[in-house]
Amino acid sequence: MKLRTDIVVNAALRKANKLAIPAFILKKGDPHAGAIFLEIEIDKDFVHLLHRRFDFDENEIWEYLNKGDPQPANVIEKQIQREVCRDPDCWIVSVQDRQARNIFNITSI
Repeated sequence: MKLRTDIVVNAALRKANKLAIPAFILKKGDPHAGAIFLEIEIDKDFVHLLHRRFDFDENEIWEYLNKGDPQPANVIEKQIQREVCRDPDCWIVSVQDRQARNIFNITSI
């Protein structure tokens, strides 16, 4: 059974806060089952974009978009806008971290 999206997002934000990683919600989506996109700013000019998906066994997978390469911030901003147009119920979470850590899968605090 999958957890509600709002619970998953709030837990990740609490982890980020404990690790002093700046993180915030850019867009709230469906609290029960919204897709999650994670924008990781590694500096003011370059950003990674990930999204959460599940495999056939319901295992959570965080997949880098754009072949895992950081992209210029304006390119990612446009990509996020397209994703929101496709799925207005999605969540957009932003992290500012030079180490490019995914706050959703950090296991030790």
